[in-house]
Amino acid sequence: MVTIATFPKVEEAHLLRMRLEDAGVPAYIRDENTIQMDWLYCNALGGVRVDVCDEDLDAAKAVLALEPEA
Repeated sequence: MVTIATFPKVEEAHLLRMRLEDAGVPAYIRDENTIQMDWLYCNALGGVRVDVCDEDLDAAKAVLALEPEA
């Protein structure tokens, strides 16, 4: 697994996860529950992480390079 992005808010991480999965790239959220229980852990953990499998890294980078639609 490779972390491709980190966010201070869970909602932002889920938006990226949905963009990735819409493009056919399975993505996973890490540290979501811990930060929701106590948001003060966000800085200590480095934020909410969005991970993809190693073999999906190039496809995920391509999705990240695209601008989200308004």
